[in-house]
Amino acid sequence: MINTAKFFALLESLKFNKALVPSALEKNLVVLEKYAKLEIDQQLHELCEAYQLTTEQESLIIPTVDAAVSYIVRLQHVLHSITRNINFHSDAKEDLISVAHLKLCIQATQELSYYSLRCQLHEDFYKSPIFHEAQAKVKANSSLLLLSIKFFVNLLPIRQFHIANSMELVQRDLLAAIMSLRIREDSVYLDKAITYLWQHESKADFFRHILLLKATPLCEPLAKLLHNQLLGKLHSPQGFASFVDALHQTPNASPTRNAEIVASIVARKGFSQTAQQKMILQVLEYCKFYLQDADKMCAGVLSLRRLYDLNDANKQKINEILSKHWETLRNPEDVISGLILMEHQEFCNRILLWHQFFCSSSVACLPSDLLIPYLPLLLQLYDSLPLDLPATKQLSAIILRCLDNRDTKRELPVILERLFKWEIEKEPPWKSLNSRILILPLTNSNQIQVKVAHKDHQVDHDMGRILPGLLISSTHNSLTCNVFLGLLKFMGDQLREKSSASVDFISSETELKEFLHSKYQLKLDLLIALNQMVAHQPLRAQLALHTKQFLIILKDLLHHRSEEQETTDHILLIVLNLLQELLESSEDLQLSDGTKELKEQLHQLGSQSSNHLINQSVNSLLTLINGAWRPSEAVKVLPFQKARSLIEEKQSHLQVYGIQLIIDLIKKRDPATMSQGHLIIALALTTLKDKESYTFLNCVRLFVSLVHVMESEVLDKLSEEYLSETADLDYRLVVGEAILKVAQELGPLCYRYKGVLLNCFMHGSRSPVHEFRMSAFANLAQLCRLLAYQVQNFFEELLQLVNSELTTGDYVPAKRAAVLVLAELLNGMENLLDYQEMLLPIYRLLKAIEAEESCDSQMRQHAANGLKILNEKCRQLIQSSLQEKTFQKQIKVLGIKDEVSPSRKTRHILELN
Repeated sequence: MINTAKFFALLESLKFNKALVPSALEKNLVVLEKYAKLEIDQQLHELCEAYQLTTEQESLIIPTVDAAVSYIVRLQHVLHSITRNINFHSDAKEDLISVAHLKLCIQATQELSYYSLRCQLHEDFYKSPIFHEAQAKVKANSSLLLLSIKFFVNLLPIRQFHIANSMELVQRDLLAAIMSLRIREDSVYLDKAITYLWQHESKADFFRHILLLKATPLCEPLAKLLHNQLLGKLHSPQGFASFVDALHQTPNASPTRNAEIVASIVARKGFSQTAQQKMILQVLEYCKFYLQDADKMCAGVLSLRRLYDLNDANKQKINEILSKHWETLRNPEDVISGLILMEHQEFCNRILLWHQFFCSSSVACLPSDLLIPYLPLLLQLYDSLPLDLPATKQLSAIILRCLDNRDTKRELPVILERLFKWEIEKEPPWKSLNSRILILPLTNSNQIQVKVAHKDHQVDHDMGRILPGLLISSTHNSLTCNVFLGLLKFMGDQLREKSSASVDFISSETELKEFLHSKYQLKLDLLIALNQMVAHQPLRAQLALHTKQFLIILKDLLHHRSEEQETTDHILLIVLNLLQELLESSEDLQLSDGTKELKEQLHQLGSQSSNHLINQSVNSLLTLINGAWRPSEAVKVLPFQKARSLIEEKQSHLQVYGIQLIIDLIKKRDPATMSQGHLIIALALTTLKDKESYTFLNCVRLFVSLVHVMESEVLDKLSEEYLSETADLDYRLVVGEAILKVAQELGPLCYRYKGVLLNCFMHGSRSPVHEFRMSAFANLAQLCRLLAYQVQNFFEELLQLVNSELTTGDYVPAKRAAVLVLAELLNGMENLLDYQEMLLPIYRLLKAIEAEESCDSQMRQHAANGLKILNEKCRQLIQSSLQEKTFQKQIKVLGIKDEVSPSRKTRHILELN
C-alpha cells in the first residue's frame, strides 16, 4: 500500500494545458522526473505487467528517446498508482477522496488521453477539424497505443470520473484509437474494448462518436470498419433507440431530417431477413416507449414504413404484429364475468399507438389499407367510448383516414356493403370485438375500464347509427358526401333485389325474428343512416359539387321503383327534397341537361304515386325545372343558417360577422330568426365562453339586441348562468357584464325584472370567491343607480350586505365596490323626499368611512363622492322649496269686471264673441 497523498501533491504541481502551451509538457516532465522514485523503465515494466503486454510489445516502447512518450508513461504510472491503491467503488470513509483531488484525477486523465490516444490515431482521422491540431505531436507506436487503450478501459469504470460528462471526449478518443489499432492488427482484446464501450457506457454517445468519425474522409478499410460497427450495433438490443437519441442530441437538428437518416440506414436491402424482422420488433418497442414524444415517434413510424415496403415477408410480419394488438379484445383468454381486461391508460395507449402509426403523416405512416379488416372493431370501440375522451377523437381520425383513402368507385362501396351487412366472416375475414366485451366509464372520473360482461351481453354493431354519427361529428365533409352517395346507391340496389327469404311456413318466434331481420333490417339501417346524414348542413354544399352522380342515382331509383312502396317513398322523399334544395341554390343545375331529362320520370312518378308528400315534392321540382321559381322555406331560413354556421366557426372574425348578421336579422324581425330565439340564446351562451375579447364583447351586443324580443327569456337564462357554481369564473364575470348591458338597454323598463336582477347580484355578493364578489357589488352599484326608486323593498338586505363586506371582508377591491353601491344608489335618487327612511343609514355609513383615516383611499374617495352627491341633492331640494314659498297663489277669472285700459286699441277676446 503506497502513500497516495504524495501522488496528489505531485498532480497539484503539474499544469494540464495540453497543446495550448508548448513548453508545459517539458516542465511537467521535469516535475515528474524529480519526484518519481522509480526509473522510467521500471515504471513502464510495471504498467506492461499490470496490463498484460508481452515482452516483445514492451521492448517496442522506448520512453527515453521521445519526451512525449516519457511524459505518457510517467503520467500513466501516477494515475495507475492512484487507481490501484484507492477503492473508488467503495463508500467507506477511508476510501473517499476530496473534490479537489477528484478534479486533479479527471484533469490528469483528460491530459493523458490527449497525448496517449488522440496524438496516435490513424493518419486519416487528422483530416477532421476536431483531431487536426493533435497531428504529429507524438510518433505513433502500436504497443504504446495498446497499453493506453488497456489503461483507459480499466479506468473508465470509475464512475466518479464521469461527473459533468468529463469522460465524453476521452471515450471518443478511445474509440478512435481502437479503430486506428484495429485496422493495423486484429485483436480479441480490441473487440472486448469495443464491447465494453457499447455495454457499459452511453450507447447514444457511442453512435454519436461513430457518426462523427464516419463524417471524415477515410480510407476504405477504416470507413468499412466504422460502417460495420454502426450497422452491427444498430441491430443489437436497444440499438435503434440509442441511434435515434444520438441524432436528437445534435443541436438544431430537424426531427424530420433525423427520421429520414434513421430510416435510410435501418431499412436497407443488404440486411438478412432475420435482422430486418428483429429490427421491426425493436422499432415497435421504441414506438411504444416514446409514444408521447411526437418528434421521436417520427423516426420510428418512418422506419417501420420503409421496412414494410422492403419485401412481402416484412409486410406479413407487421400484419401479424397489428393483429396481436387487439387480440385481448377479440379473443380474451378468460371470459369470467366482471374480469378487468384493460385499464384506462393501457387502452388509450393502444389507440394512440395506432393513431401515430396511421395518422402522424401523409407519407411517413403505415398504409391505411392495413386498417380495412379492423374497421368493424374500430367502429365498435368508437361507439363505446365517451365523446369527450381524446382516444375517441384519435379513433375517429384512424377510421376517417382509412375511409378517405379508399377509391370511391371500387373500394368504398364494397367496404360500406360489408359493414352494413356485417359480413365479417367473409374472406378475407374482418376483426370485431368479442361479444362479451364491455367498456364502462368509471364513476367520478373521465376514465374507462374494459371488462368481461355477462354471458348474454352482445356488443352493438348498428352501422346505421355509428358510421353516420362519426362522419357528422367530423370535418371531413367530402368523405361524408362520398359515403352518403355510396349508401344511397347501395339502398337503390337493395330495393331492386328480390328477397330470398321464404314466407311459406314460420313455426317459431325465432324464425319470425330471423325472417324480419333478413328482409327488413338492412334497409332499415340504410334508411336510418341516410335520414341522419341528410340533416347535416355541410352535406348539401358538398352535394352541389357532385350533382352529376346524384342525378344518376336518382334516375336509377325512379327507373327501378321497388314493390316495397313505403321504404321506396321514404328514400324518394329524401332524394327529392335534396334535389329541390340543390336546384334552388343553383340556376346552372336547373338548366342542365341532366335535370331536363328527369322531367318525364318525375311526371310519371307524380301520376303513379298515391303519397301526397311525393306529389307535392314532384310538383315543386317540376315548377323549378320549368322556371317558375318561388322561394321555399329552406331558402327563407338560409340567412339564419348562414349566420349560425359562421358563429359555430372557430375563427373570431367569422364568429363576429355571424353575430352581426343575427343582430341585423333581429332588427328586421326576420320570421325564420324570430322562430329560433331559444337556439340563438344557446349559441350566444356558447360563444360567450370564447376567451377572445373581440368575440365575447360582440356576443354581449347580441344579447342586448335579443332582449327587445325575448326580455324574460334572456334575463332568466343569463341569471341562471351567472349563479351557476360549476361554470368557469371568467365566463360568469362576462355573463354579469351581459346582464348589466341588457338592463341598461331596457333602462327604467327593467323594473319589471327588478326581483331577478337584484337577487342575482345580491346572491353573487355573498360568494366566497373574491373576484366574483367584487364583480357582483360593482354590477349591483350600476343597477342601483338605474333602479333607485325600486330598491325600497330590498334596502335593508342591501345595507346589511354592504355592512357585512365592510366589517368582515378581507378583499379590498370588493370593499371598494360595496361602498360604490351606496354612492351610486344616491346618484340614482331623483327626489330625496321619496327616500327619507334610507338616507340616514347611508349618510352615517359614508360619513364613518370618509372620517376613518386608516381606511383604503379609494373607499374614502367613493364615500366622499357619495356625500358630495347627497349634499348637492339636499341643496337643490332646499332651493326648490324656498322658491315655492316666494310664489303667491291667486285665482282670477279673466274678463269679468276688468278695467279697460285706455291704451288698448283692440277689443278683448271674449268681446269678439
